[in-house]
Amino acid sequence: MQLTNKKMPAFRAALAAASCGLLGIATTTAHAEDTSADSKKWQVDTAVLYYAEDSGRVTAAEPIVNFKKDYGDERVLNLKVTLDSLTGASPNGATSSSQPQTFTGPSGNKTYTTAPNSQPLDGEFKDTRAAVHANWEQPLGEDYKASVGGGISSEYDFKSLSLNGAISKDLNNKNTTISAGLNLELDTLNSVGGKPKPFSSMAANIKEGDDNKTVIDALIGVTQVINRKTVMQWNYSLSTSSGYHTDPYKVLSLVDGTTGFASDYLFENRPDSRTRHSLFWQTKYHLTEDVVDVSYRYMTDDWGINSHTLDLRYRYQLNDSSYLEPHVRFYTQTAADFYQNFLVQGQTLPQFASADSRLGEFDATTFGIKYGKTLSNDREFSVRVEQYNQAGNAKTPAIGQLKTQTLVPDLNALVVQFGYSFKF
Repeated sequence: MQLTNKKMPAFRAALAAASCGLLGIATTTAHAEDTSADSKKWQVDTAVLYYAEDSGRVTAAEPIVNFKKDYGDERVLNLKVTLDSLTGASPNGATSSSQPQTFTGPSGNKTYTTAPNSQPLDGEFKDTRAAVHANWEQPLGEDYKASVGGGISSEYDFKSLSLNGAISKDLNNKNTTISAGLNLELDTLNSVGGKPKPFSSMAANIKEGDDNKTVIDALIGVTQVINRKTVMQWNYSLSTSSGYHTDPYKVLSLVDGTTGFASDYLFENRPDSRTRHSLFWQTKYHLTEDVVDVSYRYMTDDWGINSHTLDLRYRYQLNDSSYLEPHVRFYTQTAADFYQNFLVQGQTLPQFASADSRLGEFDATTFGIKYGKTLSNDREFSVRVEQYNQAGNAKTPAIGQLKTQTLVPDLNALVVQFGYSFKF
């Protein structure tokens, strides 16, 4: 087992966002409130996501089933079950080299060798995750609505328990809605062989046992109906986390200050707390038949990362029962203050350091298209195909033979999603 939520937080987030987007299968026409017997049925949204990185890296398959039951009077129960399986080869954080490199696995019992001029990849990683989430929503009086929920997620070396609640209030003849929410997440890490001692040698395999992390997320938002065709939303979110943030499977190359060849590989170390602020804006504009969806997010944290995300979707109505939705997403971020591509032998070790490219400076583009169709008997089908491209920049000046190496290789990935919904 080599991959956990700790190992690939960015991928997990992207996977979850993609899956949630697919499960929210939009109907092709607007519907008035359904007071018929159908509204009392279970609404089932299913999705299957396939994600594959190039060069034989990470491959993921994730099926999701979401059950929704309307009990009347706006009382709604949601149940979601998620399974995902990841295999392939994952970067271990070390730099490539003009000579072969041998690494020790997390258990300390196995080794693997990377060919010259190749990114070091641990090809034996795999992971399977199972998660269950439940949410109940109901009105509180005429203008208020509240929801409560929770979830459990389990992997081989990672477990998570979450609780959440939210409340909203309608104003201005229900043209304005203000909302607030809070989420608590408790994570437990049981990495293979225990967590490594910070900056200890990979070969020494010094482990210190298990650890935990606590995450608190808060959000406030406003949704405003501008006119008959336009709806806008503004959100501010605050996330604070404390505990173990280090990836127990990531290392940094400790290189000679002249030749650039690695003399050792040291486990990384990250701060034990993180605070993030995020601002989000979204506008949906309904044309005669089509819908334009534009959103922007700005995020900043006390690790030094600042990011911008611009997301564009255009839903083109082919006919009364089907649509096409092109999608383009642009993302850019700065590097964390403690991000380094490698460490230099003889220099004083920093307090924190990580060579995880997801903490570095990079730009990413996602582009693709989605097709959706309404079938008979309240059934819907959709398929989406997208291409993800990421290009990063090195932060640490190259030394010796490292000048001939690509310190931050590009990443390209294919995402395919299938969705199907029905009632029973």
